[in-house]
Amino acid sequence: MAQSKRSFWFLGVVFAVVLAWYFLWSAITPKGQPPLTRLTTDIPFVNQFNRAGSNVRMILLLSPT
Repeated sequence: MAQSKRSFWFLGVVFAVVLAWYFLWSAITPKGQPPLTRLTTDIPFVNQFNRAGSNVRMILLLSPT
């Protein structure tokens, strides 16, 4: 009985990790769409954003759906 509960919880955790990876960390985009971009310090947008640290800043993300 205890073994089956342990196996059930293990499979549940594995399933949750796989779902989280698929929806949160995979960088797969549909065909025809440019690949996702990670915002790191090497990107000019991040440098400009960080340079204006003493001012009020706002980012507006729009989705076509």
